[in-house]
Amino acid sequence: MASAIQILLKFVYIAIGLIFLSAFIGLFNNGIELNIGMFINNIKQILKSLISPHTLSIIGPNGMEYSIFLQFWDSYLYSLSIFLSALFLALLLGILLAYLTTLLSEKKFILISKLASLLESLPDLFIIIVIQFFVLMYFKRTGIMLFLVASTGQNKSYILPVIALSLIPSIMIYKVILLLIKEEMKESYINLAKSKGFTKSYIFFHHVLRNIVSSLFNHSKAIVLILLSSMVIFERIFNINGIFTYIIKYHEPNVIAFTLILFYLPIFLLYAIIAVIIGKKTGQRMEW
Repeated sequence: MASAIQILLKFVYIAIGLIFLSAFIGLFNNGIELNIGMFINNIKQILKSLISPHTLSIIGPNGMEYSIFLQFWDSYLYSLSIFLSALFLALLLGILLAYLTTLLSEKKFILISKLASLLESLPDLFIIIVIQFFVLMYFKRTGIMLFLVASTGQNKSYILPVIALSLIPSIMIYKVILLLIKEEMKESYINLAKSKGFTKSYIFFHHVLRNIVSSLFNHSKAIVLILLSSMVIFERIFNINGIFTYIIKYHEPNVIAFTLILFYLPIFLLYAIIAVIIGKKTGQRMEW
């Protein structure tokens, strides 16, 4: 019961932060107006909208007022599916690459680590352009379009945005795991496991990964923030009519607050569930 209350309080604190952020953004809708009265008024309007979300509305291109929910859910689910898919893919790729690297010799291990640092420094925009270029070149030569390079009115692009969005985070996760493995390999139980004839694969998945999972979980929160910040750029480049494009188009403080809180909710719940599972499996107290 106490842990459930703590989880709820954490979400409330984050929601309050998002409300303040949205109210602050609202000060810039009509130029810069750093007015404390307007800031407080924005907070009041946001709280009213959160209590009665059915009253949320937007102003369309024709100047007419419409309910936010006419277009909201499609954009919301589109962005959320891309975000969560990219997060899971980044974690899987990071763990897989780290596992494969542990099978290499020490010299190759160091070389791959340096290469990962180089790739991590590449900007997201460069990676997107390179991927789109190769997809289009392949289409030009074979007539086969591997993936949609951008969304259209009728067809939504999923695979390419997910792959592109997950690449840099997967390299970051990979580097974090390598550092954690390097420290874990110094533990005495590793030599004991090797002396008993256990394979590298067995040691990695049954011992090392189990012991570093809590640290990896803590580092993954930074990956989530990077993915969130990248979503705005990715939606524009891939012509994704997602939730971040939605709040840029309709940037009223109550719309922004409602959207950000609702987008963060499943991410928060996912982390809460994972934290409980890791705590029960490893016996480690998870701070998140």
